[in-house]
Amino acid sequence: MSTVKRFFLYALAIVNLGIFAGGINTLLSLVFDLLFGDAGWRSYSQGQLSMGLAMLFISGTLWFLFWRIIQREVSGDTLEIGSAIRKFYLNLVLTVTAITGLSNFFITLRWILSGVQMEEFPSEAISLAVVTGCLWFYHRNVEDKEGQPSPVAKTLRRWYTYILVAVGLSWLINGIVQILNSSSFYLPVWGSQTVQGNLWGNVLSENISWMLTGALTWWYFWFRMARDDYQSVLRQVYLYLMTIAGSTVAGLAALITILYKMLYIAFNGLAGDDLYFRFLGWTIPTMIVAAAVWFYHRKIVEEEAEQLGINKFSPRRLYLYLMGFIGLGTMVSGIVFLLGVLFDRLFDVFATATIFSAGWWSEQLSLSLALLLVGVPIWIYYWRKIIHTVEERGVTERGVRSRRIFLYAVLGFSIIAAVSTLVVIVYQVINGILQSDFGTEFLQNIIWSLSGFLAAVPVLIYHWRVLREDQSLGAEKLHRRKRVNIIAGEKTEELVDRIEERLGYHVRRLVYKGEVQAEIPVLSDEEIESLVNDIGLADGESVILDITGGSVRLLPYGDK
Repeated sequence: MSTVKRFFLYALAIVNLGIFAGGINTLLSLVFDLLFGDAGWRSYSQGQLSMGLAMLFISGTLWFLFWRIIQREVSGDTLEIGSAIRKFYLNLVLTVTAITGLSNFFITLRWILSGVQMEEFPSEAISLAVVTGCLWFYHRNVEDKEGQPSPVAKTLRRWYTYILVAVGLSWLINGIVQILNSSSFYLPVWGSQTVQGNLWGNVLSENISWMLTGALTWWYFWFRMARDDYQSVLRQVYLYLMTIAGSTVAGLAALITILYKMLYIAFNGLAGDDLYFRFLGWTIPTMIVAAAVWFYHRKIVEEEAEQLGINKFSPRRLYLYLMGFIGLGTMVSGIVFLLGVLFDRLFDVFATATIFSAGWWSEQLSLSLALLLVGVPIWIYYWRKIIHTVEERGVTERGVRSRRIFLYAVLGFSIIAAVSTLVVIVYQVINGILQSDFGTEFLQNIIWSLSGFLAAVPVLIYHWRVLREDQSLGAEKLHRRKRVNIIAGEKTEELVDRIEERLGYHVRRLVYKGEVQAEIPVLSDEEIESLVNDIGLADGESVILDITGGSVRLLPYGDK
């Protein structure tokens, strides 16, 4: 089947499937309203019935027709089964129906936990959950029977899986934090502001529903669908960006909020506000849940690195640079706010009117100190670990991808910040000269740009010097990633693993089926290091390592 025909059939199939599902949902919702709704037959709508029947019969017939044509073309054809368009169709349907069905399952569960009040019967939610659930089960069975015979099929399957893993974990975390936060409002510590009423009916039923829906989703897609997917790049994105980095940012945001609120009290006093400390209701649960998510997924990363037996240092390295980046960003933000406060105090001496509202400085100073108290220790701790690692592992460590990404990302953000703030500063100065006005408005407009510029420039200079030092030692040339093919006998796994670990990425392993004439070479760590350096300096983009003759031969090659 041609690509154009394939796209035509699947596009029509998915459009008609959506209309068909909408028709079933309309009719099923009407039936539920008639049978269980509080209004009974009074809720009957001829328009709803007519529209539902039209959508059902017309789009249902067309979807069935197009799907039969597709299935007939696909039958027994591995190339068709693994085509990108087909797998995109299946995984898109699976993703949309899963999220829609689970969202409406949450609404139904909330109604049940709230006491099954028939006047609030969720006919629309129940019908949507049933319809999308049936569609999900059908397409899941089709996908499971076919499998993933092509790389693009595996990739699209992973996108579907990890999107649902992330959604489920988000629902679970949100439910837990909201349960603890909402429950804290009922504690008898808020004086006259303590919330009264039914805790279960008001808040817990909804939050527990989110927690249970999220737990079910996350358990199924993480522990079943993604169970053995250790080599996936998307799995690493989920582990490092979604969970480890995400939980770190959430936990630090909660900690910064606590410090900011406490420092604000120190500068301004409490002023008898009974509700002031309510922020503890969400900040403390957020820190606890974020820590639990962080520790669990950090343990998963370490276990998987051990199971794979390769690149054992890579997860730790990536984590170090990730935390260093978060710490640096937090610290620089604190410096910007602190400089803003200092410039405000300084400009007040020359200004004819107050630049900002009274008490503004105490809020900004509290925020800047909170950011610095969190960001500075994190950045110093992890950057010192990075420096120690570079000193210990030598020039090869300077050229690894995570270090390159970190340095260029910091330089990029610093340059953008410095240039954009400098443009604003120059604009304000020229505008002030032309209008002969350097008054309060000028000072208001220039304070934050000046603070941002002065914070960005030292960061830019420092990391530029680090990058230039790496380049002068040949780190970038050394670690230009090459295609490495290793041909070896069947008992060289340990040696190949060591080479792979030192390279920092996977190699293609070719098994030599002939008779090996010599013993497997034994290489020290220094010899492995030298071999990796030779690979980086070899001509061309591809090399072969021959480990079949008692030594390791490095053979650069290329296409004609």
